[in-house]
Amino acid sequence: MARRTQPHDLDPYRPFIEARIPKAVLRVGNAPVRNFDGVLTFEAGKHPVRYLVEEKRHLRFQDVAVVIDQLRRRQAGVAGHQEDRLLLLAPHIRPQQAEALERAGIDYVDLAGNAHLAAEGLFVHVEGKRPPKVAAPAPRRPNKAWVKTVMAILVRPELTAAPYRTLAEEADVALGTAATCIADLTARGLVTERAGARAVRDRQALVALWVQAYCEALRPKLKELRFQVRAEGKAAVWEQLRKVLGPKGNEWAITGADAAERRTHFFRAEETEVYAATHIFEQRDVQKALVAQPAPRGGNLLVIDPPGPLAIPETAPGTLPIAPDLLAYAELRYRGTGQALEAAELILPRVLGDAAD
Repeated sequence: MARRTQPHDLDPYRPFIEARIPKAVLRVGNAPVRNFDGVLTFEAGKHPVRYLVEEKRHLRFQDVAVVIDQLRRRQAGVAGHQEDRLLLLAPHIRPQQAEALERAGIDYVDLAGNAHLAAEGLFVHVEGKRPPKVAAPAPRRPNKAWVKTVMAILVRPELTAAPYRTLAEEADVALGTAATCIADLTARGLVTERAGARAVRDRQALVALWVQAYCEALRPKLKELRFQVRAEGKAAVWEQLRKVLGPKGNEWAITGADAAERRTHFFRAEETEVYAATHIFEQRDVQKALVAQPAPRGGNLLVIDPPGPLAIPETAPGTLPIAPDLLAYAELRYRGTGQALEAAELILPRVLGDAAD
């Protein structure tokens, strides 16, 4: 599972923790438990209590629901620690974030003095403490251009450290948009810069934030067309698309369930989803060659305008073009059915595989 490149310093939290749990032992460094910043242990009567500890230095700029999902995924991936409690540390935890964490059963401590600890033999709850005022610009709400820029970074990680002009060209956004997006990711603590070199700090968190933004800000705005293609099975549909679009030089790629099925062989949907310029499919000669009829309420082919230039990869002639795993994963999450979400979970490790452990 992808992890940040450098551990966090938890020393500022020790006085706050020790004041509330005098005999607690906080171990950090050398990854005491994989995927977490530290482990907190203490005795509650005859029963030892263990917390898996995570610090979110930029929690005020993050969606706490995404953080909760991330922590649960990380805990599920650590054998022998499923019964441990989770403890979130942050400079400040807003009241709305605190409520969400409490509902999720995740305890927290912040540097302003707020805390919620509800382990066996321990209950501490402090709220209403405000942090010192600091002048810091808040990240903007992700929009279409943000989604396209971050998509380029996630599909081609080397673009994180590329000049803004290169990133803008690959993402098909304005130069200023690329710079603004990097500044936003830096404010969120998801991109770091040292000695002039930028890097994604936590790919898993960035993927989670991007997918949410994609499904809310960009995907609903992409034009779609539905068709019924006369073909016997999926492979026949793919082959007709390849034969009709390939010679014309039209770019396309299967995505969603079909792309995931090619990777995991798990979920086969009734319809085939492809990224391609929808105006191509409005041409009568293309419909005739595909033996396709418009089907506004159903059909076996869904054509989606590409969300960005990198959604359609370069493919050798005669081979089946498949959208990047990130996009297939996002389409499955957007579909939202039970089987689609299961397939998304199976393909997620491939999405995160570009980041070093």
